[in-house]
Amino acid sequence: MVLLVGIVFQVVHAEDKPSIMVRLDREARVWQLQAKSVSLPAILGELQRVSGMAIHYSVLPPASVTATCAAEKLPALLKCLLGESSGLVFGQADAAEPKEVWILGSTAAGQASDCPAVAAAVPQTPSTRQDNAELYAGVQSADPRRRAEALYALAANDDKEAEAMLRDAMSDASALVRGQAIGGWVRRHGAEAAEGELQQAMSDVDAAVRMQAIELTDSPDLLSQGLHDSDAMVRQLAKAKLDELVH
Repeated sequence: MVLLVGIVFQVVHAEDKPSIMVRLDREARVWQLQAKSVSLPAILGELQRVSGMAIHYSVLPPASVTATCAAEKLPALLKCLLGESSGLVFGQADAAEPKEVWILGSTAAGQASDCPAVAAAVPQTPSTRQDNAELYAGVQSADPRRRAEALYALAANDDKEAEAMLRDAMSDASALVRGQAIGGWVRRHGAEAAEGELQQAMSDVDAAVRMQAIELTDSPDLLSQGLHDSDAMVRQLAKAKLDELVH
């Protein structure tokens, strides 16, 4: 059973009171999740605390969320929250529930949900939300978070200027920006066409960028390379994805 009332990405107003509730109704054996005007990282953090399932991710939409979901199993609850098209890689299960999950940034940050009752997980057309000139200015901001948010929006633009900004941002001083840039590049061109850029990301000094590259690829060569990464989380995700390819 999956109950999906909806997920809405919104701007938080002063009168909104952010709240999160995650609980297991043991009598009905149903997981319940309610969130109002809070970020996805905050919701996932509470879900991780209550369920004991480790949740890994590197890129998520920056907007606040309002959602109500219920499901018998944690994977279904996550699908309700993030959308049916979201990419999830689950680790070993314990008593029929997974012990950990990786939310793949290419889907969490780049696709709208397939569920008819769910609003789009990301802005559909950045030009309707912000003037392109404002986004271009954001890419030049001294604040890495603002640069990353601008690149996130620009990834949906098909103009050459946005393309050039994404490529330049892959060499940004901030790992957050570099990860967002490679994610946007793959959204535009596809993982197969972006294998060279993903290979470059696999050599990044920051493990978060290398993790992003592993999330974005299904290349056995790149995933095998990840098995020997210096970071344990990168190695674990690479192994989980390789195991999925085999099975």
